[in-house]
Amino acid sequence: MALTSLPWDTIGGSVTWSQLLSASAALGTAYFTSRVVYNLYFHPLSKYPGPKLAAISDLWWAYASTSGRYPWIIEDVLKTYGDVVRIAPNELVFITPQAAKDIYLAQEKNLELFVQVGYDALDTGDGGITGETNPVRHREIAKKLAPAFSSRNLRAKEAAIHKHIDLFVHRMKEYGGDEKGADMRRWAEWLGLDLSADMTYCINMGHLQDMKDSLLVRSTFKLNMFILMSQIVRKFRILTPLAYLTIPPSVWFDMPELLKLNTSDVQTRLKNRDNMEHLDYFEQLVPINQPIPQDQKELYHLQNVAWQLLLASWQPLANQFYSLILFLLKDPNAYATLAKEVREEFSDYDAIKLDSVERLKYLQGCANESFRLHQETTDGLPRISPGSIVDGTYIPRGISYFSAARSPRYFMEPLEFRPERWLTLDHPSFNPIFKDDNLKASKPFSQGPRGCPGGPIASATVRLLMAKVLWQFDLEFGAGQRELSFERDFKFLAFWDKPEFRVRFKPVKRC
Repeated sequence: MALTSLPWDTIGGSVTWSQLLSASAALGTAYFTSRVVYNLYFHPLSKYPGPKLAAISDLWWAYASTSGRYPWIIEDVLKTYGDVVRIAPNELVFITPQAAKDIYLAQEKNLELFVQVGYDALDTGDGGITGETNPVRHREIAKKLAPAFSSRNLRAKEAAIHKHIDLFVHRMKEYGGDEKGADMRRWAEWLGLDLSADMTYCINMGHLQDMKDSLLVRSTFKLNMFILMSQIVRKFRILTPLAYLTIPPSVWFDMPELLKLNTSDVQTRLKNRDNMEHLDYFEQLVPINQPIPQDQKELYHLQNVAWQLLLASWQPLANQFYSLILFLLKDPNAYATLAKEVREEFSDYDAIKLDSVERLKYLQGCANESFRLHQETTDGLPRISPGSIVDGTYIPRGISYFSAARSPRYFMEPLEFRPERWLTLDHPSFNPIFKDDNLKASKPFSQGPRGCPGGPIASATVRLLMAKVLWQFDLEFGAGQRELSFERDFKFLAFWDKPEFRVRFKPVKRC
């Protein structure tokens, strides 16, 4: 039997490759066109305004996320389009405090109704606590951790908190007084991470002691774009390999050690569980009266929870140590009022304690105002709608705080640092122009079942630091730093990217 070959450009003897490609292109074009028409005119969210590209594709959202200006972009579209804006084919963003209440506080049988989407956390195979999408599982972990954020637990850690803050004060006496000043970007990261590691699993990372970056500090911010891209490609799975191209070459060599770092810290914590200096967050995960888990899956879960607790404590502390000083130096009147309050309240440095700083109402106002302007909840905290009423509007099944906290609808002079807005009417520094501010529009730690339980601890720690610093030092901008602007010079990807900020720490002269 003779064999003959078909021409190279035919399939099955009748259809050519060019015809197949043409047909595929036509089908692809028809599908894309139909999706565009559906998303624009027939989608359940088609009635909501927003950028047209955002309605058609997730590309608008991806661009906004990778620009470093996501919080401000969302703020602008809410100003342009109204209270509810479509920022992706299946996503809406809201601005009203009532919407936030309806979304984050909605519960049924003590379980959240608007569940977490999942793509806004690293895909590690275990959600830990912040990335856990199952409401039942999340509630179990949160309930176990709740005692870690109690007043008793905070008091148990107070000596450790003082230890790190006092070392920071000592370092500023040594290195903060020259004209150039100390770089608060670096010192705040060191102090924040030392505190966080000690409070999370009672480990001393020694940044302030050694005065140099650890592998974690050195690598984390270089991975800022990679962490963000690893979340974005959850919507664009075909692009997953491209995320790894955003890892800087210098970090690739550190990756094996970096990946083992948290595992090593957790193992050290478990090994030393009978010899802890103070209560920490990890104590609630594996109480001393319970056996150490042997199951590798459970150990991996503990590592993920510990890592998330470390980051959740580190970044807010570092950001607020940095930003509160910046906001105060940008407002000389607020700085002078706070310095006067601190120095008149305490006769000596050792009298400054967690309990005693609670009496400083202006300091409380300064901390609240800094958390309002520089928030951690800038990614919108996306949730999935179960089909529910949000601020009077029914949102079909399948579905932000930064913008609301900076809206003139809720705050007088919303972009200005004004601690007076948080004071009571009888406080001598209260300004009546702020009497109608809706303070509930600022929720820097979110709310509901997934609200950050460590918010009060972060606020108390920031206030303690500022009281101790202002009792010891007069603060000034370092050379060439006066024009630094939060609105212009900050960026947000997965973490806040802060510019260099130098501050002079001049010891207070007392009679």
